[in-house]
Amino acid sequence: MAIRDALQRRFLVVGALIILVGLVAASDTLHDRSAEIIVWTKALVERAPVAGLAAFVLLAMLSAMVAFFSSALLAPIAIYAWGEGWTLALLWFGWLLGGILSFCIGRYFGRSVVATILGEDKIAGWQEQLGERARFPHILLFQAVVPSEIPGYVLGVLRYRFRIYLAALALTELPYAAATVYLGSSFLAGNGAVFMVAGCAVLLFAVVALRLHRRYYG
Repeated sequence: MAIRDALQRRFLVVGALIILVGLVAASDTLHDRSAEIIVWTKALVERAPVAGLAAFVLLAMLSAMVAFFSSALLAPIAIYAWGEGWTLALLWFGWLLGGILSFCIGRYFGRSVVATILGEDKIAGWQEQLGERARFPHILLFQAVVPSEIPGYVLGVLRYRFRIYLAALALTELPYAAATVYLGSSFLAGNGAVFMVAGCAVLLFAVVALRLHRRYYG
């Protein structure tokens, strides 16, 4: 129940952030201030394009491994600097790298190391819920519903097959990356209403996934 409550709180936080950023996009004053920061950051990237690409991928990777940072906040900057296509590819690639690295940490460094990152109660809770039912559909749903910094560590500790995890990771992160790019483009355009509608659609998807998770795991 504690895990389910944590997921619900996570979705509420995401919803609140979506509305907040949508309000910023709808405000001419706040949006103009944000645009100044984005233009300034693009100038830095243009001075060192390779380093800028590497930094963005690294930050995307880290955001898939730790709970206190989201690379989605950098999406407008990346879109302004490189365009939507490159941002989507770089974001997805960075998230994949983060998921792979967290899986390797769980698998090769063990439970004690992951317990210091996530907490033993979370590992035990997910181990109990996954159990013997963890075939591909369950791993796919687990990856879709749970915050991105959790599945890799947990499944690595539980020594699930890497190919199954990687396939689930790639499939679930791609629509999130696409949604992030769309939201970032909406923010750049100052479309606050469009941004909030799109954000609510992402939130609705998460709620539906949570209901499916309840049906499977009780």
